[in-house]
Amino acid sequence: MGFEVLASSDRLFARYSLRSSCKLMDYAKLEDMAQPNVYRIQRGQVLLAHPLLEDHNFQQSVILLADHDTQGTVGFVLNDPTEYLLPDALEGSWPSLPLHVGGPVDHDSLFYVHCRPDLIPGSHSIDGFLYWGGEYDAMREALQSGQLQAGHIRFFAGYSGWSPQQLYQEIDEGSWAVIPGNTVNCLSYQADLYQTLKGHLPPDFRLWSNAPKEPHLN
Repeated sequence: MGFEVLASSDRLFARYSLRSSCKLMDYAKLEDMAQPNVYRIQRGQVLLAHPLLEDHNFQQSVILLADHDTQGTVGFVLNDPTEYLLPDALEGSWPSLPLHVGGPVDHDSLFYVHCRPDLIPGSHSIDGFLYWGGEYDAMREALQSGQLQAGHIRFFAGYSGWSPQQLYQEIDEGSWAVIPGNTVNCLSYQADLYQTLKGHLPPDFRLWSNAPKEPHLN
């Protein structure tokens, strides 16, 4: 198991391999559950997947939006851990930090979200507190020296990507709810994060509250 490191958003957008559009269960009538497109998508916001989302990659996903511009949108799933640690995936000496699935695109590439741009030059700001990417060698050196610690950074295999306007369309269709990023600790893993964040859903989405994870089995 090994990874290519893509720290630059420019390189990332240049090699987009876009996932298929999210799709809701065909039998469900969701007109009343769709969220009107009143949101201006911004870096640092968090997406909550609709409980009836058919795409298995995003069932009950919580996604941090790390980048958004005219070229598209990039995010990282916050609640999809793997069984691997950094030493399992990277050559050399690494601390035993967990590796998470960031999304279905570029699974063989490593990404990182952190709060220490002072230690990792070239980082891209998400919201002024969180950053993503930056110089790989500087990040590694800061980890090995102990300056960069577990609570400062999270590592992801792959990312979630949308082409221009695609995410707006999916929000309009009711595939996602958008909540402020400051409601989530994005640098630590929380197993019940999706359930915890249901209380932050907008009023039109409150009928989500008791939906099972796999409603088609009920």
